[in-house]
Formats: sequence, C-alpha cells, structure tokens
Amino acid sequence: MIIFPKNWISRSIIIIWLCNCLLGSIIAVKEVWIPYMNAGSDSYSKIISDPFNGTTMPIAYIPDWTKPANQDKSKHFEDIPMSEYMPIPAYDPMAVLNAGNVTKSDLILKYTYITQYMGDYKLDYKEFAGSHLAEDIRAPLWTPVLSIANGVVVRTVEADAVGTKFIVVRHDNVPVNGVNKTLYSCYLHLSEIDITEGTKVKKGDMIGKVGMTGMATTPHLHIQIDTSDAPFHPYWPYTTADAKAAGVDFYNAVNVGLWKENALKYTINPMAFINTYLGGISTNKEIIESNAIQTTGNNIPATPQTQTTTTIASYVWRTDDTCTASRFWDVPTTSTLGHMLYPLIDKKCLFQESIGNFDPKKSVTEREAIINIMKYYWVKPSSGTSHFLDIPIGDNFQGYAMVAYRKWVLSWNYANPDKILTKQDFIELLVEIGHTDKNPSQIQIYTDVNPMNPGYNMIQDYAFMVRARGGKLYPTSLLTRGLMAQILNGIPQKK
Repeated sequence: MIIFPKNWISRSIIIIWLCNCLLGSIIAVKEVWIPYMNAGSDSYSKIISDPFNGTTMPIAYIPDWTKPANQDKSKHFEDIPMSEYMPIPAYDPMAVLNAGNVTKSDLILKYTYITQYMGDYKLDYKEFAGSHLAEDIRAPLWTPVLSIANGVVVRTVEADAVGTKFIVVRHDNVPVNGVNKTLYSCYLHLSEIDITEGTKVKKGDMIGKVGMTGMATTPHLHIQIDTSDAPFHPYWPYTTADAKAAGVDFYNAVNVGLWKENALKYTINPMAFINTYLGGISTNKEIIESNAIQTTGNNIPATPQTQTTTTIASYVWRTDDTCTASRFWDVPTTSTLGHMLYPLIDKKCLFQESIGNFDPKKSVTEREAIINIMKYYWVKPSSGTSHFLDIPIGDNFQGYAMVAYRKWVLSWNYANPDKILTKQDFIELLVEIGHTDKNPSQIQIYTDVNPMNPGYNMIQDYAFMVRARGGKLYPTSLLTRGLMAQILNGIPQKK
C-alpha cells in the first residue's frame, strides 16, 4: 500500500501547473520567438537570386467561373477540362470594385480576386477598407502556384500554428521607387509545397499548389509581398491578443483595419507590383520610376502589360518528358490485362521503366509503387536532394521520396526503396498520396480485414473509392505488376 504525504494533492496541482507553464513557454518559443528571430535573419543570405527581369502572375490559368460546375470547391485542377481554362485576367481594382458591371468578364474578375490588398472580408472589393495585407486569388485545389519573380526560397512551412502551409521567396535588387530593394513574396494556404529551402527559382517556376489549409473557407492563394524590414515573413499586423484588446475576434480585426499602419509599413500592394513589371524592366528610368510601387497607394499602370504565358497544357503536369506508348510482347493489346494496362500507359504515362516485356508476375518494390502512384495522380516530384540515406545522390527517386516524406508516406532516414510490397501496402500508399475521400460508413466491407488491422481505415477509404461491396481483399498477398495495373485501372475517374 502506497502512502502519500498529506499535502500530496496540493503538490500534484503545483507540479501540473508548473508543467503547463513550461509547456506554454516551449510553445511560445517555438511558435513566436524562434520564427520571429529566424524571419528577421535570412539563413540563405549568401545565396543571391538571379537578376530581376520582371514578374509573372502567381497563377497562370483559372477556369470559366460562370459555369456552376467549376465553382465546386472540391474540384481539383485536373478535374476541369483544359478547354474551360483561360489566362487569369489582369487585376484592375476599379473594374473589380464597380458593382454595376455584370458582363461575363466582370463576373469572372470578381470571382477570381476575392479579397483586395488592405481590404476586408466583406466582399465589397474595396482596397484600403481594412488591414488584409495581401491579395486573395481564387483557384481550384492543386492549381500550380508560380514564383512571381526570380528569387531564393528562404522558408517553407508544412503547417504553422493554425495549419497553414506556405512558402516565402526572397527577391534581391528589385527596383522600387527607383531604388533597388529586397522583397519577400509569400504564398499561403497551399495544398502542397514543391520546392525546398535554399533553392534558387526563376520567374514562373512552379513552387506549390493551391489549397485551403489554415484559416481558409475556399481554395485560394494568399499572395503578399513583405519589405525587408518586416520583423518576420509572412508578416501579419496584429495578434489574437491585439484583436481581443480591441474588442473584436481575429477574423473581424481585418474588417476594422486593426493596425493598418503597420501593414502598410511592412508590405506593398502585390498586384500593383506584379502588374508594373509583367512586361519586364524598361530601360527608360522615367518609366520605371513612374510605374514604381508606392507602399501606401494604388499606383497601377492604366493599361497593365500582358504577361507572356505558355499553354494550359504545360501546367497539366506530365511526369516523364519522354513518355512512350509502350507495348509489351508478353501482354497482348486484346488481352484482359492489356485492356487495363495500356490506357494507364497512354493516358497516365505509367510503367515507363518497363522495356520489352512487362513481366506481370514480377513483385513490385516501394520505389516502383510510389513513382507510378504519383504519376497516376499527376503529383510532381520535388527538386533537390532528400535526406534519405538509402537513395543514391542523383537517383531520380530522390524527388519522389521527398514528396512522399512531406505527405507523411515515408518517415525517418530510410525510404526502403527495394522493399517488396503487399496488396495492403500498395493500397495504403494509394490512399495517402491520392488524398482519397474518407469512407463515411463504419461497416466492415472486406471480410478478411480485421478492424484491429492498423491499416483498416485506409482500406475502408479505398473500398469506398472503388465502390466495393464486400468479399475478400487478400491484403497480405504480394503485389505484382499485373495486380498493380488492375488496382489502378479500377479507380473510378472523376467526372
């Protein structure tokens, strides 16, 4: 029998209180002090961006928003036919503001640019009506996000304190009001980050994809530009405590323009800046100065220069520039497997590593599975080198493994690329990489998959995706190439 001191309850309460204080201090240091200090000092200051040569829009194409089907928030970039995309319209604050404009182009403009620089969340389209220090641009989930100018990626965050995924790019020697300055472009609410810190990027390079992470109610890109003297990046003018002291919640503090003066001090109008240099840099100093961005104004050229863009097809990413419509001697086109395999090769560019014979009974490694699943879902491999110790430098699996790590598919220091997979292993990868919809039912679908199985929920999600009605899955059976083709072929295509 354990005998506690008479005042053990009081001591326990004190210990718990001290632990909470310690935990609070750790969180404060991690979420506030460290980001503040890191943001103020650039860890990649020795890497200088390529010379500034103008800007491009952070999103190149948007769908025809006047079609109700394209307004579905759950739709992904790839779900919408290419024929329904158009170059993003130039930002014109007066056209966006004019409530009387009801033409198709006006409606698309308003639906695209949803919250203005120094605006509010009232959908009144007014600049300088609040303290929102960025432009919010609506776009479908997974729309490619492009670097607006040559720069260096100085910060990538998978999830901040409220779950926002974002990227910060530093731009060196940028002409602002006739003086070369350092600016920081910030891209928030992403669904995916496709670049690594310390990487130099060129104007128009894809760095991530549109999402609705963090405090977002619709898929969009929050694009802002901080000045070099901002205390941290991305800058925000007030805290939750500031909002509470002002008698408003965090959301409505924007609407009342809380600390607007700080927002104006440490940021510039992103769309004004982008519009000014869409056509590159003029050699005429007077033109540069007359178009220069004011940190407290709307100085936008009356007729913004048009950016040069590539076709929409170039943004519908393909994983292999040398994709070939291979036909294998051991898989006849008229066979059952051929009917499943060749559409995957022709439409998705899968199985490019197979030459001559397909060998449908060959076991599948984790490397082959991850590459083909990412190709199936058009998930682009990252640039750079991963931290995995069992992937050689220069191996093209590096980029795939890095993305898989970001999606929590791979962990620790070893990717185990040569691991032989079971059917369950493959299904779990498929669900994690493909962001499969959750199964709303708790009913056990496969009779040979016990609810105590660690992968039960993912198998349930897979069953929901393929509309399985029961039977057996045989989860421990080894995965073969033929079985992998059968599984991928059985995924219903989104309409």
